[in-house]
Amino acid sequence: MRAFFAALVAVTAWSDLGFIEPSESAMREAFVSDLQDGVRQAMSFVERTGDQEAIRRIRDAGTDEFAIRAFRKIDCRRGSGRPGHFCNFAVEVDTVAGPIEKSIAGRFYVGPQGLAFDHDA
Repeated sequence: MRAFFAALVAVTAWSDLGFIEPSESAMREAFVSDLQDGVRQAMSFVERTGDQEAIRRIRDAGTDEFAIRAFRKIDCRRGSGRPGHFCNFAVEVDTVAGPIEKSIAGRFYVGPQGLAFDHDA
């Protein structure tokens, strides 16, 4: 079963068709991965500035942590001229400062690591 899924993803990525609309769970995973990447990039920037005290304060306060409380796919449509699907979804993210509820639109497409999310689409 795993081999079948891997082959299906590979064919979709190579074909540029991207005809398979992403599931809500796949969208959630791609969105979480994008958020985690953003946090890593921000922490890397702070580290590059050489401010170890700032890194310690961020980690002690937990401002580099989040959890997805809720995720709901609203709709998707095929991308015009770009691979993947443009989707609308609602998300609730738990942060140390409190929950953030937001409706978001972006492009989901098959990338080298699987389904990816592009919020700048």
